[in-house]
Amino acid sequence: MWVKQAFRDYYKPKLRRELGRPPTQEEMDCRFEEIYRQVNLTLLVGIQEGVGINFYEIARFVKEEFDAWRDRPEEFLFERFGGGNFKLNFYEGPSFIVCVNFKPKGEPKWESLIQKKPGSTPAG
Repeated sequence: MWVKQAFRDYYKPKLRRELGRPPTQEEMDCRFEEIYRQVNLTLLVGIQEGVGINFYEIARFVKEEFDAWRDRPEEFLFERFGGGNFKLNFYEGPSFIVCVNFKPKGEPKWESLIQKKPGSTPAG
């Protein structure tokens, strides 16, 4: 599963330190499941502003919502949000795990979801 691979750099070093040795695959699978049960996500979209790209949060998901589209993330993002430069941030409770980028091509459907950051102007 792509999510397990994406999380690997988050959980494997910590598990290795705890065990004092390289973890077995079974131990890594167990740790992944512990973390995955608590996962929550935020979806951000990037907008070119001047010479940089600013990212705006456009959605939040809990594990159960993510489970419904985990096996087809780019397809889901395109169907619901259209095209864009997306960052899907994963968290274990409040702790950041990893960011996975998706760039489905097509017309954006997310413009109305942008909440302006102080001092910036979302591109229109």
